Amino acid sequence: MDLSVVIVTYNSRVPVERCLASLERHPARGAVETIVVDNASADGTAEMVRGRFPGVRVAANDENRGYSRGVNEGIRLSTGRLILILNPDIVVGEGSIDRLAAFMADHPDAGIAGAKLVYPDGALQYSARSFYTVSALLYRRTVLGRLFPRAKPLRDHLLMDDPHDASREVDWIIGACMLVRREALERVGEMDERFFLYFEDLDWCYRMKQHGWKVFYVPESVMIHTYERSSARSVFRKPFIIHLLSLLRYYEKWNRIFYLFRRNRLAFKAAVLVAGDLAAFNAAFFAAYCARSLLQPLFTHDLYPIGWYGFFIGFYNLVFLLTFLAFGLYRVRRETPPEEELVRVARAVFLGLVILMAATYMSRVRIYSRAVVIGHCMLSIAFASLIRLAIRAVHRALVRARFDLKRVLIVGTRDEAAALAERFAGAPELGIDVVGFLNGSGEGLGGPADLSDVVERFTIQEVVVCESHQGDRTLVPFLSRVRRRMIQITMISPLARFLGSGARVEELAGIPVFSMERRPFLWFERALKRAFDFATGLAVLPFAAIASGLYRIYGTLGHRVRFFTETRRGRGGEAIRWPRVVRASGREGGDLVKPRLWLHLAAGRVSLVGPPALAETPGPGPAAALDAASPGITGRWRIARRGSAREAIEEEALAQSSWSSGRDLMILFASIGCIWSGSYPAWFHRRGGVS
Repeated sequence: MDLSVVIVTYNSRVPVERCLASLERHPARGAVETIVVDNASADGTAEMVRGRFPGVRVAANDENRGYSRGVNEGIRLSTGRLILILNPDIVVGEGSIDRLAAFMADHPDAGIAGAKLVYPDGALQYSARSFYTVSALLYRRTVLGRLFPRAKPLRDHLLMDDPHDASREVDWIIGACMLVRREALERVGEMDERFFLYFEDLDWCYRMKQHGWKVFYVPESVMIHTYERSSARSVFRKPFIIHLLSLLRYYEKWNRIFYLFRRNRLAFKAAVLVAGDLAAFNAAFFAAYCARSLLQPLFTHDLYPIGWYGFFIGFYNLVFLLTFLAFGLYRVRRETPPEEELVRVARAVFLGLVILMAATYMSRVRIYSRAVVIGHCMLSIAFASLIRLAIRAVHRALVRARFDLKRVLIVGTRDEAAALAERFAGAPELGIDVVGFLNGSGEGLGGPADLSDVVERFTIQEVVVCESHQGDRTLVPFLSRVRRRMIQITMISPLARFLGSGARVEELAGIPVFSMERRPFLWFERALKRAFDFATGLAVLPFAAIASGLYRIYGTLGHRVRFFTETRRGRGGEAIRWPRVVRASGREGGDLVKPRLWLHLAAGRVSLVGPPALAETPGPGPAAALDAASPGITGRWRIARRGSAREAIEEEALAQSSWSSGRDLMILFASIGCIWSGSYPAWFHRRGGVS
């Protein structure tokens, strides 16, 4: 196919009919296909196109997905070497498409070319433009542009003083008419879908130039454009709001000041977290003090006035900030699970409690209530965790709105980059934007020597080095230079699963090595784990028995509920009767209605957190290693929702080598919902059961 024409419509029945009619009157030479992407128009646009233009391919969406997503959808359906993106309000002139195509053939470095656009009365539209400056933005987007329509910043931005009768390279052209070379498209990528409407054309042209392609204005090709700046009519109209959001997204993505903030985002994030923690510490203290005051009749000693706690307030703020710093709570990345953060907060506050209690006992002035200190620490865990959750929620909302995306460059093979990009796309909550890749062969965005330039040109925040390039010594000086510019560097290695969170870089005979933290008190941690399992089993068992009885009564009232067990393999191959409660809908009952499960826990047959209880005898390899551990009621396998048992078993076998009590607590916090609802991965329960 020589040419694909892509038109995105939304309630544009009359304009798109006029546009398609002009394409019929003035067809381009060669093999041409036309694709109309309709964004859920309510005016019958899609039906009109199908009836009036049967040769046009229509892709009708069930919702308005935005202009950039519509264009990308059309591009994916197209097969042409050249792709002409047209607004529905374009009227194609005779020979205009052929002249654009001929220009692209004569200029192999052209990634995008745009026609000369005129109003219906023949007046020139300034469709070729220079990149925005602050002054041009002010004149273009405020009342200043109306008061001073010939101001120099505005003339420079719209290229008013430049000749418009000769082809030339420009910064960018508006997206009403863009002829795109597929080869450039494959190198640069599609339109950025974070722009619902507006600025997607500017961003695309900017990216073309960053990848070494040129953007041209071709006045030999003339098209009519009934252009309306709906975004400029009123600040209270929806188009203006969409325009403003797109503007902010564009500058957040490319502006150097924003880039400086993003490169130093850890410092700003730490400042936000410190402010939140200080608010939590002090709110917790005053809440604990008020609670102690209300409960005064229960105590033998009077509570001293709060004014006497001035020095203590400053002291505990300092202690908690230092303990939070020591536990890495100001280096939390967006990839850090909230349950891991909660465990760190609890540990840091516990250490702070020990310090505060020691300080109050050693103080010569006995004014500090121990109840206030203990209550303050307990509330600090809750308040600090809640404030951090709120901060994370705000950040998640920003990421969902396509702000603060982390721009990542991958150093690795094409296949590694594609696999990582797909994995990141499957976790949109992380807000990772893979810009591209480079490697020693010079593929993608270049080779190691181009690393610093690529990082700067594409405003990269993190460089991810894949396994294939971790032995490439030519990367060392360039990675060092990048790191000095406050760019995060991440190494991907399968050995990281074995190293766990206690790994650190050390030297061995002058050789840098990764070292796993020694666990001299591992036996104590495991004994503590068993004691916690035993206590939890005994505590929950009575409530589970009552809940089970009520559930059985519920079943006798006409609701179908099946109680049965399955045979599972426990530690050392011991058979375990695994309880199940299945409702008529097929959904599993919560674990709190299965007293046998908690009896197993108290008896030591299962653990709260551990590998899955397998239904069949494991074969050689990772699965066999799980026989040495007690199966768990929950584990990473339960909350990660792996697609297959094999993946879950391999991950759990690797996790056994880096086990820690902290990891158990994180998993337990994360799986409270699963335990309550009784949800398990699809592969966990075999069909049928044993009565």
